[in-house]
Amino acid sequence: DLEEMSDLGHMRYGPEGAVIYDLVAAYAEQVARETGLPVYSVKGTNMFSLENRAIREHAGLFGQRMYRVEVDGRSYVMRYAACFQQFALAKDWVISYKHLPFGEFEVADSYRLEQSGELVLGFRVRRMNMPDFHIFCRDLEEAKQVFKRIHGKIYEEIEKLGRDYVSLYNLTSKSFFEENRDFFMELVKRERKPVLLSFYPEGSGYYWVLNIEYHIIDRMNRPREIGTVQMDIGNAERFGITYVDKEGQRRYPVILHTAIIGTIERWIYAVLDTALRKNPPELPTWLSPTQVRIIPLSQDFVERAVKLAERLNKLMIRADVDDRDESLDKKVREAEVSWIPYIVTLGRRELEKKTLSVRVRRERRVVEMKPRELIKRLKEETRGYPAKPMPLPTLVSIRPLYSTGK
Repeated sequence: DLEEMSDLGHMRYGPEGAVIYDLVAAYAEQVARETGLPVYSVKGTNMFSLENRAIREHAGLFGQRMYRVEVDGRSYVMRYAACFQQFALAKDWVISYKHLPFGEFEVADSYRLEQSGELVLGFRVRRMNMPDFHIFCRDLEEAKQVFKRIHGKIYEEIEKLGRDYVSLYNLTSKSFFEENRDFFMELVKRERKPVLLSFYPEGSGYYWVLNIEYHIIDRMNRPREIGTVQMDIGNAERFGITYVDKEGQRRYPVILHTAIIGTIERWIYAVLDTALRKNPPELPTWLSPTQVRIIPLSQDFVERAVKLAERLNKLMIRADVDDRDESLDKKVREAEVSWIPYIVTLGRRELEKKTLSVRVRRERRVVEMKPRELIKRLKEETRGYPAKPMPLPTLVSIRPLYSTGK
């Protein structure tokens, strides 16, 4: 939810939300590496001096939607993406044509002073976390080839959710479009549907020639931009980023900017919008904060339930035990309200038969299976995605009740 003690549009994450955030952040880097490009993870600051010409010029193109900070009489801007830090690093690197293409990656805390009336929880916020991936290419031809690869990856990721995009192609040059029609036709062929072209006025001063916005249509029939990719022909020169070509000459690389799955917040928005289209609603198993809730039928079975949870947690399957002195119906109902994909009840019958009674959320039925069968099923459902240990106490009874605010 939103943090009331901060500025408008700043989100906070409780324990379960933090699990989802961390998993999506890890997945964003994984997705970048799956492009097959060399990826260098970097980290840095979020505040940059407006006394620096390159920062000042870039900030001027962004406009008024910036957080400004005054310190000791000097003006700074809070970064609105990872561009500043990644470019500041790249300008100090010794780069050969043999090293290209390569990318820099960071999940960057970013700040944009959006209008208060436009703020939407999880979608349009003032502080966001951008899995920003900048790819440095030798020239326009190489950039176009890498651009097509990123375009395909952006579509691959949204299709994993069972969704599709509608795309807006922003261009700052009609001549670039006319001279590269074959390139654009290849992009549209992957879309498999029409796209909207938006031409900015010639000479508008933008550093990019092409910026694609990928929009889902949410449950309220609103377009919501998630992924994005830009082709930048201006910032290498502005920031002094060069490489040495085959002839030993210094050249400015073409830079692609992309957030393949969008910001962390927007990807979670897409996941939740997708979940709410299902009956019952469900998160992907790999993103479910608790993947297995074990409910002992009495206090006599708590110890066995804990042992089962420990076994699952050692395998990076997030499991806990509802040992509270509440009715079975209430425990099951609360687990269902929490969208837990697998609810296991454990009693004398299950121990005698060495099986588990498993309520499978997706199937809306109870299935009898052995522990190893449950493990196999969970491993299959989460294969290829990041894993994270259970961050909460195993016993539900010892956890505090945390509220989302007033």
